[in-house]
Amino acid sequence: MSYEFVPIKTDDKSIEEVTNLLRVTFPHAKKYTKEFVVWQYVNNPLGNMIGYNAFLNGELAAHYALMPIRAKVFGKEENGLLSLNTATHPNHRGKRLFTTLADRSYALASDLGFGFVIGVANAQSTPGFLKKLNFQFVGRLDAKLGWGKFARKVTDAKIDYYRVWDETSIQWRLSNPELRYKVKNNRVSSSTDNFAIQAVLKDFDSEHSLDDNQFSLGFTPLKVWIGIDHTVDWKRSFYFNIPMKIRPSPLNLIFKDLTDKDRKFEFSGVTFSALDFDAY
Repeated sequence: MSYEFVPIKTDDKSIEEVTNLLRVTFPHAKKYTKEFVVWQYVNNPLGNMIGYNAFLNGELAAHYALMPIRAKVFGKEENGLLSLNTATHPNHRGKRLFTTLADRSYALASDLGFGFVIGVANAQSTPGFLKKLNFQFVGRLDAKLGWGKFARKVTDAKIDYYRVWDETSIQWRLSNPELRYKVKNNRVSSSTDNFAIQAVLKDFDSEHSLDDNQFSLGFTPLKVWIGIDHTVDWKRSFYFNIPMKIRPSPLNLIFKDLTDKDRKFEFSGVTFSALDFDAY
Protein backbone atom coordinates (compact mmCIF):
# COMPACT_ATOMS: atom_id res chain seq x y z
CA MET A 1 0.00 0.00 0.00
CA SER A 2 1.77 3.11 -1.27
CA TYR A 3 0.51 6.56 -0.34
CA GLU A 4 1.20 9.72 -2.30
CA PHE A 5 2.07 12.75 -0.17
CA VAL A 6 1.44 16.15 -1.73
CA PRO A 7 1.14 19.73 -0.41
CA ILE A 8 -2.46 20.79 0.16
CA LYS A 9 -4.18 22.89 -2.47
CA THR A 10 -7.08 25.32 -2.15
CA ASP A 11 -8.82 25.07 -5.50
CA ASP A 12 -12.53 24.15 -5.53
CA LYS A 13 -11.95 20.41 -5.98
CA SER A 14 -9.40 20.29 -3.17
CA ILE A 15 -11.66 22.28 -0.82
CA GLU A 16 -14.48 19.83 -1.54
CA GLU A 17 -12.23 16.86 -0.77
CA VAL A 18 -11.02 18.39 2.50
CA THR A 19 -14.55 19.33 3.55
CA ASN A 20 -15.77 15.79 2.96
CA LEU A 21 -12.86 14.29 4.90
CA LEU A 22 -13.40 16.64 7.86
CA ARG A 23 -17.08 15.71 7.93
CA VAL A 24 -16.29 11.99 7.93
CA THR A 25 -13.59 12.36 10.56
CA PHE A 26 -15.66 14.62 12.83
CA PRO A 27 -19.28 13.58 12.18
CA HIS A 28 -20.65 15.50 15.18
CA ALA A 29 -18.97 18.81 14.27
CA LYS A 30 -21.56 20.77 12.31
CA LYS A 31 -19.20 23.62 11.49
CA TYR A 32 -17.43 21.87 8.62
CA THR A 33 -19.39 23.36 5.76
CA LYS A 34 -17.75 24.31 2.50
CA GLU A 35 -18.18 27.99 3.41
CA PHE A 36 -16.37 27.44 6.71
CA VAL A 37 -13.48 25.59 5.06
CA VAL A 38 -13.11 28.32 2.42
CA TRP A 39 -13.07 30.91 5.21
CA GLN A 40 -10.31 29.05 7.06
CA TYR A 41 -8.25 27.90 4.09
CA VAL A 42 -8.58 30.70 1.54
CA ASN A 43 -9.86 33.94 3.06
CA ASN A 44 -7.25 34.44 5.79
CA PRO A 45 -5.53 37.75 4.91
CA LEU A 46 -2.21 36.30 6.07
CA GLY A 47 -2.33 33.58 3.45
CA ASN A 48 -3.78 30.21 2.55
CA MET A 49 -3.45 27.17 4.77
CA ILE A 50 -0.34 25.12 4.20
CA GLY A 51 0.30 21.45 4.93
CA TYR A 52 0.17 18.03 3.35
CA ASN A 53 -2.34 15.47 2.10
CA ALA A 54 -1.98 11.72 1.77
CA PHE A 55 -3.75 10.07 -1.17
CA LEU A 56 -4.26 6.41 -1.96
CA ASN A 57 -5.57 5.52 -5.41
CA GLY A 58 -6.88 9.05 -5.84
CA GLU A 59 -8.75 9.07 -2.51
CA LEU A 60 -7.87 11.65 0.16
CA ALA A 61 -6.80 9.44 3.07
CA ALA A 62 -5.32 11.93 5.54
CA HIS A 63 -4.83 15.65 5.87
CA TYR A 64 -2.88 18.11 8.03
CA ALA A 65 -3.26 21.89 7.74
CA LEU A 66 -1.58 24.84 9.44
CA MET A 67 -2.94 28.39 9.48
CA PRO A 68 -0.63 31.40 8.93
CA ILE A 69 -0.57 33.82 11.86
CA ARG A 70 1.52 36.76 13.09
CA ALA A 71 2.97 36.84 16.57
CA LYS A 72 5.49 38.71 18.65
CA VAL A 73 8.13 36.21 19.72
CA PHE A 74 10.78 37.37 22.15
CA GLY A 75 10.13 40.97 21.15
CA LYS A 76 10.11 40.54 17.40
CA GLU A 77 7.14 40.12 15.06
CA GLU A 78 7.32 37.11 12.79
CA ASN A 79 5.21 34.79 10.68
CA GLY A 80 4.20 31.53 12.26
CA LEU A 81 1.60 28.81 11.95
CA LEU A 82 -1.27 27.57 14.06
CA SER A 83 -1.53 23.78 14.02
CA LEU A 84 -5.17 23.30 13.17
CA ASN A 85 -6.89 20.56 11.19
CA THR A 86 -5.79 16.95 11.43
CA ALA A 87 -7.98 14.34 9.78
CA THR A 88 -7.54 10.68 8.81
CA HIS A 89 -10.25 8.71 7.05
CA PRO A 90 -11.44 5.74 9.15
CA ASN A 91 -10.29 3.35 6.41
CA HIS A 92 -6.71 4.59 6.73
CA ARG A 93 -6.15 4.85 10.47
CA GLY A 94 -3.27 3.05 12.11
CA LYS A 95 -0.91 3.73 9.18
CA ARG A 96 1.11 6.43 10.97
CA LEU A 97 0.15 8.91 8.29
CA PHE A 98 -0.06 11.91 10.58
CA THR A 99 3.62 11.83 11.56
CA THR A 100 4.66 11.76 7.90
CA LEU A 101 2.26 14.59 7.03
CA ALA A 102 3.50 16.66 9.97
CA ASP A 103 7.20 16.21 9.22
CA ARG A 104 6.68 17.18 5.58
CA SER A 105 4.49 20.15 6.59
CA TYR A 106 7.09 21.54 8.99
CA ALA A 107 9.85 21.17 6.41
CA LEU A 108 7.71 23.06 3.90
CA ALA A 109 6.89 25.73 6.48
CA SER A 110 10.55 26.24 7.28
CA ASP A 111 11.38 26.56 3.58
CA LEU A 112 8.65 29.19 3.24
CA GLY A 113 10.15 31.26 6.07
CA PHE A 114 7.75 30.53 8.91
CA GLY A 115 9.43 30.72 12.29
CA PHE A 116 7.31 28.50 14.49
CA VAL A 117 4.28 26.30 14.92
CA ILE A 118 1.98 26.74 17.91
CA GLY A 119 -1.09 24.73 18.79
CA VAL A 120 -3.56 23.56 21.39
CA ALA A 121 -3.59 19.79 21.85
CA ASN A 122 -5.99 17.62 23.82
CA ALA A 123 -5.01 14.78 26.12
CA GLN A 124 -5.06 12.22 23.31
CA SER A 125 -2.92 14.12 20.81
CA THR A 126 -0.43 15.77 23.18
CA PRO A 127 1.94 12.77 23.63
CA GLY A 128 2.36 12.38 19.87
CA PHE A 129 3.23 16.05 19.38
CA LEU A 130 5.75 15.95 22.24
CA LYS A 131 7.41 12.58 21.69
CA LYS A 132 7.23 12.13 17.92
CA LEU A 133 7.29 15.71 16.63
CA ASN A 134 9.50 17.39 19.26
CA PHE A 135 7.06 20.05 20.41
CA GLN A 136 7.55 21.84 23.70
CA PHE A 137 4.81 21.51 26.29
CA VAL A 138 4.32 25.14 27.32
CA GLY A 139 1.50 24.58 29.79
CA ARG A 140 -2.16 23.91 30.27
CA LEU A 141 -4.59 26.67 29.36
CA ASP A 142 -6.58 28.06 32.26
CA ALA A 143 -10.33 27.48 32.13
CA LYS A 144 -12.48 29.70 34.34
CA LEU A 145 -16.22 30.05 34.91
CA GLY A 146 -17.81 33.02 36.63
CA TRP A 147 -19.49 36.38 36.20
CA GLY A 148 -18.76 40.08 36.19
CA LYS A 149 -15.72 42.01 35.03
CA PHE A 150 -12.11 40.91 35.22
CA ALA A 151 -10.02 42.62 37.87
CA ARG A 152 -6.75 43.69 36.30
CA LYS A 153 -3.37 44.12 37.93
CA VAL A 154 -0.36 46.14 36.97
CA THR A 155 2.55 43.96 35.94
CA ASP A 156 5.87 44.58 34.30
CA ALA A 157 6.36 40.92 33.46
CA LYS A 158 8.07 40.32 30.14
CA ILE A 159 5.79 38.75 27.53
CA ASP A 160 7.72 36.45 25.22
CA TYR A 161 4.78 35.35 23.06
CA TYR A 162 1.48 36.85 22.02
CA ARG A 163 -0.49 36.76 18.79
CA VAL A 164 -0.57 40.00 16.78
CA TRP A 165 -3.93 41.15 15.48
CA ASP A 166 -4.57 44.04 13.11
CA GLU A 167 -7.86 45.42 11.80
CA THR A 168 -7.88 43.19 8.72
CA SER A 169 -7.15 39.97 10.59
CA ILE A 170 -9.70 40.81 13.31
CA GLN A 171 -12.44 41.43 10.78
CA TRP A 172 -11.60 38.17 9.04
CA ARG A 173 -11.62 36.26 12.35
CA LEU A 174 -15.04 37.68 13.21
CA SER A 175 -16.46 36.77 9.79
CA ASN A 176 -16.62 33.06 10.67
CA PRO A 177 -19.66 31.87 8.67
CA GLU A 178 -20.61 29.25 11.30
CA LEU A 179 -20.55 31.38 14.46
CA ARG A 180 -21.58 34.93 15.30
CA TYR A 181 -19.68 37.06 17.77
CA LYS A 182 -20.74 39.86 20.07
CA VAL A 183 -18.43 42.86 20.19
CA LYS A 184 -18.82 45.39 22.97
CA ASN A 185 -16.29 47.64 24.67
CA ASN A 186 -13.42 45.99 22.78
CA ARG A 187 -14.46 42.56 24.09
CA VAL A 188 -15.25 39.67 21.74
CA SER A 189 -17.69 37.06 23.07
CA SER A 190 -19.64 34.17 21.61
CA SER A 191 -22.37 31.74 22.53
CA THR A 192 -21.52 28.23 23.71
CA ASP A 193 -23.30 24.89 23.63
CA ASN A 194 -24.25 25.34 27.28
CA PHE A 195 -27.40 27.12 28.46
CA ALA A 196 -26.82 30.52 30.07
CA ILE A 197 -23.07 30.49 29.41
CA GLN A 198 -21.19 32.76 27.01
CA ALA A 199 -17.52 32.55 26.10
CA VAL A 200 -15.23 35.55 26.53
CA LEU A 201 -12.74 35.20 23.69
CA LYS A 202 -10.58 38.28 24.04
CA ASP A 203 -10.37 41.74 25.55
CA PHE A 204 -8.48 43.98 23.14
CA ASP A 205 -6.46 46.81 24.66
CA SER A 206 -6.69 50.47 23.72
CA GLU A 207 -4.36 49.92 20.78
CA HIS A 208 -7.43 48.60 18.95
CA SER A 209 -10.84 50.19 18.62
CA LEU A 210 -13.48 47.65 17.67
CA ASP A 211 -16.94 48.80 16.67
CA ASP A 212 -19.71 47.50 18.93
CA ASN A 213 -22.36 45.40 17.24
CA GLN A 214 -25.97 44.73 18.17
CA PHE A 215 -25.75 40.94 18.27
CA SER A 216 -27.30 39.46 21.42
CA LEU A 217 -26.10 36.29 23.12
CA GLY A 218 -29.42 35.97 24.94
CA PHE A 219 -29.64 35.03 28.61
CA THR A 220 -26.02 34.19 29.42
CA PRO A 221 -25.18 35.48 32.91
CA LEU A 222 -22.28 33.05 33.31
CA LYS A 223 -19.04 33.42 31.38
CA VAL A 224 -16.39 30.90 30.46
CA TRP A 225 -12.83 32.05 29.82
CA ILE A 226 -10.04 29.93 28.35
CA GLY A 227 -6.46 31.03 27.85
CA ILE A 228 -3.37 32.46 29.53
CA ASP A 229 -3.43 36.04 30.80
CA HIS A 230 -1.18 37.09 33.65
CA THR A 231 -2.71 40.59 33.84
CA VAL A 232 -5.96 39.24 35.32
CA ASP A 233 -6.14 39.22 39.11
CA TRP A 234 -8.26 36.11 39.55
CA LYS A 235 -8.31 36.47 43.34
CA ARG A 236 -10.24 39.72 42.94
CA SER A 237 -12.50 38.43 40.16
CA PHE A 238 -15.58 36.26 40.52
CA TYR A 239 -14.15 33.47 38.38
CA PHE A 240 -13.20 29.98 39.45
CA ASN A 241 -11.22 27.14 37.97
CA ILE A 242 -13.32 24.58 36.11
CA PRO A 243 -12.48 21.20 37.70
CA MET A 244 -10.58 18.84 35.43
CA LYS A 245 -13.12 16.06 35.94
CA ILE A 246 -15.87 18.06 34.23
CA ARG A 247 -13.75 19.43 31.36
CA PRO A 248 -14.07 17.55 28.05
CA SER A 249 -10.26 17.48 27.91
CA PRO A 250 -7.31 19.48 29.14
CA LEU A 251 -6.15 22.01 26.57
CA ASN A 252 -2.36 21.99 26.32
CA LEU A 253 -0.40 24.77 24.64
CA ILE A 254 2.43 23.33 22.54
CA PHE A 255 5.20 25.06 20.58
CA LYS A 256 7.74 24.05 17.94
CA ASP A 257 10.57 26.33 16.85
CA LEU A 258 11.25 26.09 13.12
CA THR A 259 14.48 28.09 13.32
CA ASP A 260 17.87 26.81 14.45
CA LYS A 261 17.67 28.74 17.74
CA ASP A 262 15.83 26.05 19.76
CA ARG A 263 13.57 28.69 21.33
CA LYS A 264 11.33 27.71 24.22
CA PHE A 265 8.82 29.57 26.38
CA GLU A 266 8.14 29.80 30.05
CA PHE A 267 4.43 29.60 30.86
CA SER A 268 4.70 32.92 32.71
CA GLY A 269 5.90 34.63 29.52
CA VAL A 270 2.98 33.68 27.29
CA THR A 271 -0.32 35.44 26.60
CA PHE A 272 -2.90 33.37 24.73
CA SER A 273 -6.64 33.82 24.26
CA ALA A 274 -9.54 31.74 22.97
CA LEU A 275 -9.63 34.01 19.92
CA ASP A 276 -6.09 32.87 19.13
CA PHE A 277 -7.20 29.35 18.23
CA ASP A 278 -10.36 27.61 17.10
CA ALA A 279 -12.21 26.86 20.34
CA TYR A 280 -15.00 29.24 19.19
